[in-house]
Amino acid sequence: MGGIPVVFPNFGSAKGLPGHGFARVTNWTLAGVEEAADAASSTVATFTMAASDKTRKMWPVDFELKYEVKLLANQLETALIVHNTHTEQIDFHALLHNYIYVDDVRDGKTKVAGLSGLKYFDKVAQVNKTQNAELSITAETDSIYYNAPGDRKSGFIGNGVAQTKQDTDAVIWNPWVERSKTFKDFGADEYINMLAVEPGRVSQKQALPAGQTYTLHQTITVAQA
Repeated sequence: MGGIPVVFPNFGSAKGLPGHGFARVTNWTLAGVEEAADAASSTVATFTMAASDKTRKMWPVDFELKYEVKLLANQLETALIVHNTHTEQIDFHALLHNYIYVDDVRDGKTKVAGLSGLKYFDKVAQVNKTQNAELSITAETDSIYYNAPGDRKSGFIGNGVAQTKQDTDAVIWNPWVERSKTFKDFGADEYINMLAVEPGRVSQKQALPAGQTYTLHQTITVAQA
């Protein structure tokens, strides 16, 4: 558990594709690292992946992916750039599956601000709802918020703040007690110290014309109380 798995080209299950896509389980190429010149600048690492015979068997299109990671003292920026090198439009999901550390999700202090008033799909209850207040995590949570604003904030002990540069969907996930027991790669107690706050395009597929690029960007800032 941890990190930021890249979900592409599918969110959830899809015929012939791994759950949440092949990008998160495929080896990427480290294209370069630019080290920070001083304390005020960032270290930048760039990773790439492109269509191959293996990916075409699962998803018969051509594409290039670039993943940029910029690290500063209290800030992390990541950008997934999708380039359509196919001969026609491609359609895909894209998501940055952030695992945010929290001291104890059960203590009632884990909240997500910036979602009030938004419509969302509650995947646990399988119904559409409207968020009427700040989101508190008190049970299994698996929800897709439609077109969440870019200034979305996620407040925990330590005051982690996440925001995206464009309006995207936002997936909020914590499997809680019983659901955690069903995962082979997730410890039964790991839900206690995490909340997934994930920007991306998942309620509908992103359409991308041939030759064009799509960028999914986020900035995560950690501020002390």
